[in-house]
Amino acid sequence: MIKLFLVIIMSLFIIYVGVKIGKREKVDFIAGYNVIFKPRNEKKLAKRVGTLVMWFGIETIVFITLSLFLSNLGGFYGTFVILNVLFLGIFIIIDQLSNF
Repeated sequence: MIKLFLVIIMSLFIIYVGVKIGKREKVDFIAGYNVIFKPRNEKKLAKRVGTLVMWFGIETIVFITLSLFLSNLGGFYGTFVILNVLFLGIFIIIDQLSNF
């Protein structure tokens, strides 16, 4: 029960970080910023990344809570984590291909 509480606290922190990313409208924490890529529309990219981080926190709360009642959800959660990373890459690619 303590583990569940700690995971929910961490998930709420992740959701908070997602909100702050969207409001700050900066993505300079992403690896390769200004070295590999320079965002064309940083505000839009920050909103997308912030929303993605919030969804990750929500997914964590949902899957950890469901794991109390159902077994073998680790594979589904892992799939969602991989999808989140893929979407992050897709958001960066869309930003690089977009024109103002």
